[in-house]
Amino acid sequence: MSLVQALQDARISHLDISGSISVLGDVPVDNLLSRMRAERTTAALVVDTDGHLVGIFTERDVLLKIADDPSRLADKAQDHMTPAPQTVSLDDTAGHALRFMNAGHYRNVPVLDDTGCPVGNLSQHAVIRFITDHFPREVYNLPPDPDKIPRTREGA
Repeated sequence: MSLVQALQDARISHLDISGSISVLGDVPVDNLLSRMRAERTTAALVVDTDGHLVGIFTERDVLLKIADDPSRLADKAQDHMTPAPQTVSLDDTAGHALRFMNAGHYRNVPVLDDTGCPVGNLSQHAVIRFITDHFPREVYNLPPDPDKIPRTREGA
């Protein structure tokens, strides 16, 4: 089976979508970051009191919106999340999700059930794991590209 065929056949429900936590939007950022660190995740799915997705808060939000001003750690997560993020469903194919993530430059995409509630997060790492699990020989045995020559010395 080819990589293209595997991505077209595999549903998101077959991939690891466990790389996130769910929180309410009024959680302070410092508490959210502590929880993300403790659970070793890079994304938090922000939900309303009914459990419907309202946003996503990722490590990218921390770097772009909070890192330069530590006083923002007391702010609520909803103040710095990405509201109404693009989503995928469990029935979408891995190929669709990969094209979608590539086009939008997304590292994390919430996965919703039929009611609009999050059931997980599809991360770029989950897609990479899927590819390496299904095609280890091709991935791990790739020869170096002789046409790629670094322009500068490494570390310079």
